Amino acid sequence: MPPYSIDKVQFRRVFCLACQMTENTDTFPGDRRLPLTGATNFRDLGWYPTAEFRRVKKGLVYRSDHLSRLTAEDQQILESLRFKLVCDLRTVREQQKAPDLLPVSDTMRLLSLPIEAQGFDPSTAIDRLRKGDDRWLSMDFFIELYRRYLDDFGPVWGKVISLAASSANLPLVFHCTGGKDRTGICAALLLKVLGVQEANIFFDYDQSNICNAERLQSIYAEFAALGVGPEKAAPYLQAPTELLVAMFDHLKKNYGTIEDYLTKKAGLQETTIIALREGLLQ
Repeated sequence: MPPYSIDKVQFRRVFCLACQMTENTDTFPGDRRLPLTGATNFRDLGWYPTAEFRRVKKGLVYRSDHLSRLTAEDQQILESLRFKLVCDLRTVREQQKAPDLLPVSDTMRLLSLPIEAQGFDPSTAIDRLRKGDDRWLSMDFFIELYRRYLDDFGPVWGKVISLAASSANLPLVFHCTGGKDRTGICAALLLKVLGVQEANIFFDYDQSNICNAERLQSIYAEFAALGVGPEKAAPYLQAPTELLVAMFDHLKKNYGTIEDYLTKKAGLQETTIIALREGLLQ
C-alpha cells in the first residue's frame, strides 16, 4: 500500500494536547474501567467534557475488548449494570472462534456488526506470520486500514451511534477483539459528534495501551517466537496516536465535519444526532 501522508503539524499539536489531558479530566483512567477479570479494556465513555461546557453522561455507553473470557463474576457485574445491548464489531471468523460469553438475560441482546476490510482479518494474523507473511506489519498499512474502515463502514458506525441515541438500548457496549482499532474508531466518532474536544478523544484512545499492557506481554512473546520483534509488532498490537491523527485528517479532507460524514456517509439523520446529544450529554 502507498504511504499515507500525515499532517506533521497537526500530529504534534494533538500529541502535545493529549499529553496534557490530566488537566482537562476530573477522573483517572481507572475510574472509567470496569473491574472485569475477562475483559481488560472495558471502559465507560462518560464524563468527558465538551467544548460547550457540557459532559458525556456516565454509565450509558461503554467500549471494550472481546467478551469471550468473561467470568461468572464479570457476568454478574454486567447484569447489575443492566446492560441492554452488546455490539460486536469483530469479523464473522473472529466471532466464531471466540464467541461472546454473556450472561443469560431476557433484556440483554447481542448484535453482530462485522467490520472486515477486504484482505485483512485479525483472526488470521498469527497464521500469516507463521507462513512468513509480515509485510502488513507497518504503520502505513494500518493508516490505510483506518482510512478504509472510515470509507467502507460508515453505515456500521452510523448504526452504533443511532442505537446509542435511543434510551431503549442503554446502557450499551461496543467492542472488537483488542478494543482499540475498530472500537477506537467508533468511540472517536461518537465522542467527536458529541462535541468532545480532540485532545480528550486522543486521551481516551491512548488508554487502550494502558489497559491492554499486561495481556499484550504474552502476545509480544508469541510474535517474537515467530521472528517479529516488538518494534515491528507495535503498529498492530498497540494503539499508536498516528493512526487516529491520520483518520481524522482523512475525514476532514474528504468529508468535512463529523456531521457531514455521519449524515452523508453513515446515513444518520440530523434528528438522530440531536437526539444523541440530548440523551448522552448533561
